[in-house]
Amino acid sequence: MLKNLFEKVYIKRLCAFFSGGLVPFAFSPFDFYFFSIFSLSILFYLWSKTKTARESFILGYLFGFAMFGIGVNWLHISIELFGNMHLILSLLITYLFIAFLAMYPALCGYIAIKYFKSSLFVCMPILWVISEWLRGWIFTGFPWLNIGTSQTDSILINFAPIIGDYGISLIVCIISITILKIIFYKNRQRFISLSLLIIIFLSSLVLNKINWTKNNGASLNVALVQGAIPQEIKWQPDQDEKSYDIYKRLSEPFWSSDLIIWPETAISSKYHLANNFIEEIDRKQKNSNASFMTGIINEDTSTNAYFNSILLVDNNHHFYNKNHLVPFGEYLPLKDKLNRFFHFFNIPVSNFSPGKFKLKNFETNKGNFGMSICYEAAFGNQISRSLPEANVLINVSNDAWFGDSMAPHQHLQISRMRAIENGRYFLRATNNGISAIIDNKGEVISRSQQFKEHTLNSDVKLFIGATPYSKYGNTFLLLFCTLFLVINLILNRKFNKKTII
Repeated sequence: MLKNLFEKVYIKRLCAFFSGGLVPFAFSPFDFYFFSIFSLSILFYLWSKTKTARESFILGYLFGFAMFGIGVNWLHISIELFGNMHLILSLLITYLFIAFLAMYPALCGYIAIKYFKSSLFVCMPILWVISEWLRGWIFTGFPWLNIGTSQTDSILINFAPIIGDYGISLIVCIISITILKIIFYKNRQRFISLSLLIIIFLSSLVLNKINWTKNNGASLNVALVQGAIPQEIKWQPDQDEKSYDIYKRLSEPFWSSDLIIWPETAISSKYHLANNFIEEIDRKQKNSNASFMTGIINEDTSTNAYFNSILLVDNNHHFYNKNHLVPFGEYLPLKDKLNRFFHFFNIPVSNFSPGKFKLKNFETNKGNFGMSICYEAAFGNQISRSLPEANVLINVSNDAWFGDSMAPHQHLQISRMRAIENGRYFLRATNNGISAIIDNKGEVISRSQQFKEHTLNSDVKLFIGATPYSKYGNTFLLLFCTLFLVINLILNRKFNKKTII
């Protein structure tokens, strides 16, 4: 009966759309991580019962459109409220972007049926992982809602220090297929699939006992300051001094700590124009034990280049300039061609320059800090390049752009994944939440409430050593996936030729 039901095209398409819509609920703030396994099982089953590559493309597209349509629809908030754009136009731009993202699972299904029909269940997990990696790379990448990241609270997370979130995506896909085989296939396939599931879970239990990195015996007392400045007033001309006073008041009890961190652009002024603020911070720092960090805009006055930066104040001033910028948010791609369009609709676009890729750490007498700003936390390779030198990972962010949506919760979950992959504490200082101190196992030690002034204060352990992932990143996983597909493509062609003959 079930097989006859799935023969109907409209039922298949409804199931694909429904299962894609479940995927975002596998992520924070919902954390029903088993939904991602269940959803992929449905999609893979639908693909396995599809006769044409065209139909598998449609099924994949419906899955992807529902997945991203629910999971990242918060993008319209920043476009509408802070891009001065009408709601209808902001929704149109958001869903055009979602329509583009849906192409990745669609092409995954198309290629699977077109070129790997005879080894479908073997190749689908590989194709899915490659599609995720491409989505995180093409046009500077958008690695949001990677399936592996949904597993931060599941037993599968123990694989993260070895193969990262893309590797966990691969394992989730394999589990999804083993579930299908246990349900729909006969004894031998069921036994093999059940055995594979047992091996995966036992391996994860063993890996949970391994500590890839270790505390170097030192710790820091840190204070993460959340000023909760509403985004709509943050950049008003008379607001910079008011914002500074809020952060100064919240920081005052913590100058005896080792490190005070303010979030992204907490000082809403350019560095060279903020002398009155910076001089007061200098005096505070010199009369205290604390090093101090804040997000600020840094201008190279010799070239008129602007950087989204982190300023470190200890004995001197040091800068980390954000390298991985957000397209359309922090810079305008194809500026010559698109500038007229943005000017016509009066859409504001920042004009930041990327910082140097190699300048990623602050080395101090208190520890080595691996730095990142906001969106950079979504890129595993971006964070792991700070290792093995970094003793702790620090990210300053501003999720006020996305209001009371899923985005800040998803961003926090991504930060937890980065902590686990690299075996380091991860400090996340945000403007309006969710600020958090995350340990080397991805557990949130303390976190702030959203939209409220708050200062997180805790001791943070410094770690040394490197996980396999922080050493090699995605290199071996991608090589394996590529070679596997090439070999299967050759074998599939030989099989098809014999079938024709």
